[in-house]
Amino acid sequence: MAVTQVALWVPLASGALGILGALAGTWITQRATRKREDRRWERERELDQVRYDRERLARQRERRDALYVDLAEYAQSEWSTLEAATDEYSDSPVAVPDLQHPDRLTARVSLYATPQVGESWAALVRASRRVRWEWSEGNFNEGNHQRWMDSDNPAVIEMDIAIKEMQAVLRAAVDADI
Repeated sequence: MAVTQVALWVPLASGALGILGALAGTWITQRATRKREDRRWERERELDQVRYDRERLARQRERRDALYVDLAEYAQSEWSTLEAATDEYSDSPVAVPDLQHPDRLTARVSLYATPQVGESWAALVRASRRVRWEWSEGNFNEGNHQRWMDSDNPAVIEMDIAIKEMQAVLRAAVDADI
């Protein structure tokens, strides 16, 4: 009787071990799959973050480049106006191009520009206001239905320096972005 009892116990034990082995194998496989999926998900998330950062920097660079072009156009317009205002033989006013208002440009400068561009822009705006004040209230010459300012007027000199500085700073900023 002892032989048959041992014989029944062995198949039951081996069946139970088989079931436990299958369950353990499934659990180990699921755990390894979950870890692999977690690592893959982390890599994808990191790649998505890198792509997002690159796109954000590219958009910021595009906005900064557009701002620098607008600032350069504004500086050139001021230069043309200053040239006409200091030429006593100029009889035609300079056509004002369709430019953004300096306050809008100032807002964009505070968001996107480097500190050097911001300082140069502030100097250009101050000089521009001073020249406009001199033109309307200050020291100017009149003759034959036209007005002009002397090129040695301190406001004109300040504006000339501010324009040249703005152009130089913009060139340096654009070169630094490349």
